[in-house]
Parts: sequence; C-alpha cells; structure tokens
Amino acid sequence: MSDEQHDDERMRRILGRPASVAVPPFDAMARRSVGGSGRRSIAMAAATILVAMAALFAGRELYIFRQEQLAPTSGVAVPSASATRKVTLPQPVPQPITRTSPAAQIAWIGSSTQDQAPGAIGVDPTGRIIARLDLSGVRPYRSPDGTLMAVVANDIVATYSALDGTKQRTYPRQPTGQLIDAAFSPDGKWIALIGSQAFVQVIDLRSGLSQTTPLGYDPKAATPGMTGTFTGPIWSTIVFSPDSTRAYTIVDWGGPLRLTTFSVSPTGLVQTATAVSGQDGKRFPTCGGPGLAPRVLPNGTTLVAYCHFDGNLWFIDLASLTTIADVQTGQTNPFELSPIFTPDGQLIYLRGGSSMRVVDVSTRALVGPVAIPRKLEDPGPFSWLFTQASAGYIASTIPISPEGTKLYVSGSEGITVLRVPDLKPIATLAPGVSLDEVWISGDGKTVYATSLGKAVYVIPEGGGAPIVVPLPGRSDGYFYASEHG
Repeated sequence: MSDEQHDDERMRRILGRPASVAVPPFDAMARRSVGGSGRRSIAMAAATILVAMAALFAGRELYIFRQEQLAPTSGVAVPSASATRKVTLPQPVPQPITRTSPAAQIAWIGSSTQDQAPGAIGVDPTGRIIARLDLSGVRPYRSPDGTLMAVVANDIVATYSALDGTKQRTYPRQPTGQLIDAAFSPDGKWIALIGSQAFVQVIDLRSGLSQTTPLGYDPKAATPGMTGTFTGPIWSTIVFSPDSTRAYTIVDWGGPLRLTTFSVSPTGLVQTATAVSGQDGKRFPTCGGPGLAPRVLPNGTTLVAYCHFDGNLWFIDLASLTTIADVQTGQTNPFELSPIFTPDGQLIYLRGGSSMRVVDVSTRALVGPVAIPRKLEDPGPFSWLFTQASAGYIASTIPISPEGTKLYVSGSEGITVLRVPDLKPIATLAPGVSLDEVWISGDGKTVYATSLGKAVYVIPEGGGAPIVVPLPGRSDGYFYASEHG
C-alpha cells in the first residue's frame, strides 16, 4: 500500500469511527419508548452523549492526522503527538571560558595567490593581518587552546605561534610518509599522527619525545568511489579522550571498520583493545565516503561519529567497543549536512543550507528538519520541545560560543545569533552582508566570517560595525581551527 493509499485509508477509518458506539435511528428509539416520557428523555440524553463522544473521538484522530501531515512553517517545527511525549531537549550547561590568551583570539584563514603557494593568514580582533604561513600544500592543525599551529609534512612536524606566526619547534616524523590524519590532545601536550605506512606516532610537544606503534588495517578494505592502487589505511582518523590519556583510531570505515584504543602516557604508547566488524561478534556501521567526524563525548565513555556521506550518526560504547546506536538523520545527498556539537555534549545540531536538525545525545532522538529562523521576532523552531526556556559541505569550524549558549548561522543577510537549545534568534551581526564560514574567538568576544573568498569580516560579538579585511589573492573560505565538524 502506498503512502497516499495509507493516508486515505486512515482518513476513511477516522471519519467512519467508532462503529462500537453507533447510535440507533431515532424512530427506532421512539418505538422502544412506549414506557413513557421519562424513558424517552433518558434515551434522548444517551443518544446525545454517544453522538458527542463519537464526534470528539473522530475530531481528535483527525487533528493528529492533520498535524502529522503538516510541514513546518516560519521556522517552527510542528509537534506530533509522539514527539511531544518523548522529546524534551535539555537546557545547556554553560562551560568555563578558558581560551583567553591573545593567541586564541587570532583567526587563521586559508589563502592563496598566483605568486604564492597556499598558506594561512592570521587576522587579529582589530582587523590587522599579523602573519602568513606558507603551507606548501600541507594542512595545518590548531591546538585546542588556540596558541599553536602545527604543519605536518612528510618528514617533519613544525609548530608555529598562533599569535604572530613565528616558528616554535620542529619534530621528526618516524617513519616518514604521507599523513592520513592528525589530532591534538585536549590538554595540548600531545599531537598524534596516522601515517600511510600504517602506524600511529604520538609526539610530546614539550619534551620532544616521540612514540610509534603499528596500526592494524585491512589491505582489501572497501573504499567506495575510489579508483587506483592505494596502500595503507587510507580511510582512517584519530581522536583523543577528554582527559588526554587515551587515543582512539577508526580505520577502514568503508568496511570492515576497525576501532582501536591506545593508552597515552610519558612512559609509552600502548594498544589496549581493538575490535573489528565481523570478528568476535562485533558489528560496526560503515561510511561510504571519505568524510568522518569523530568526537568523544565529555563523559569519556561514548564515541560519536558522523558520516558526511550518508548523514548517519554512530554511538559507540568505548568500554566494550560495541555499537550503541546508528541514527539515520535523513540526509538526502552526500555532504548535505554538517554537525555542530555543543560543548556540554548534550546536543548535536545538523545544519543543511537553510534548515536545521537536532539530536538529543542522551535519548538519541532526532527532531527536524526545520527552517532556520532569521528574524528576531521569529520563535525558536524547537521551542515546543521545552517545559521551560531560558549546507552541502564540511564546515571548517563549530560556530558556537565557547560557553555553549549561542549558535551563529551565516547567510546572505549576515550572521543570525541563535539561542541554544531552541534556536530563538537573539541578534543579527553584519546585517545585509553575504557571509560564508564563521569562527568565534576563544573568549567569545569576536566573530570572524569570510565573504565570497575575498575578505574577512571582523565583528564585535556584542554588536557594532564590522571591520572589513581584504585578503590578498583569494581565500578558500576555510578557518584553521581546533573545533571543526
């Protein structure tokens, strides 16, 4: 039965209910009422009550049916009966603002010219270009505290000050080779690398101590859409635990996925557990494209990974290395949505162009999509989920305030500041300006946004006139930040 036939049948049943309380014809009731006017009055009253009950029942069913068929309008999600009962999004837990150093307020943006190799340009809150790093085709990584930029080449790792671009230190890569992925530890002490020769290297950025261990992988792993001959764990990523004592690698996510746990300490890098899909009863999802965004939640026990290719969210228990859930978000095209993890680990917003979805981490309930509100008088699209209220791409940053109470959405009419969790618009920054990617300074006081690859807008978060910084050449619109989806 098609959806339309199902709906027609349901409507017929609604309007035809309830057969069990069918009212007999009034003339039949009259024939039974030879016992007198008292019985006639009682019969008429009973008939009236039965008719009212039938009307109320059918009316309730029809209301629920119509609510389920309605599409969200004006940026407001329409609650279904089941969603109202089951979903209540949590209020944010404000996080402490710790990235207060001057270096953490500098934005670094990718840029290139005809005369210069691809590089990164640093812009400070006053709109001054403070430095340029020559990247020579390699990608920089930024430390979580915002103070360092690490450039990983085939043979070395070089660190630079995020304050003025001066070179700090160089570390050898062991063994050398193509970089597959890298990650800073949350405390900024370590940088971990996955290399094409199937190894994990962890470098202590303070002492210079380097530790290396082999990384298991399947030489015949699936890499859908890729052609040619490849060696090593091509589709791999690494992520640290919040306390920086463990690292987790996800290898061969095209299948069969391999998840491995490493203990990281000054005395050694030790593999402590591993699980492979299809072995020992383990089953992991797969991601059919080269884009996976992992995040260990603040509780330290749950790994969440977002597949940019199909839009699925994986929840994995790190103690047992088992899949808890595989949430389908309704993404219709590869790279249509981009994840925004709130700092408290409670919510994951998924932005797709002009719409937004949200996933409650604790219940793994998905709500949306809803239109992103733009006018200050618009209600929050998720406001009905509370008892109390206090586009195709991989976003270069997580555009959320450091304490986790505001989300920033760019577009053709500037930046809309949305309140977490209901996304009620509370301010507009740089109104009327077409803006692309957004980055928030470490202290939350400055908002940076790129515009058409030609300029960076430096905007006071509290409001005020933006500073327009023309970029030499053309920007790729990409912020180099530690917080990215």
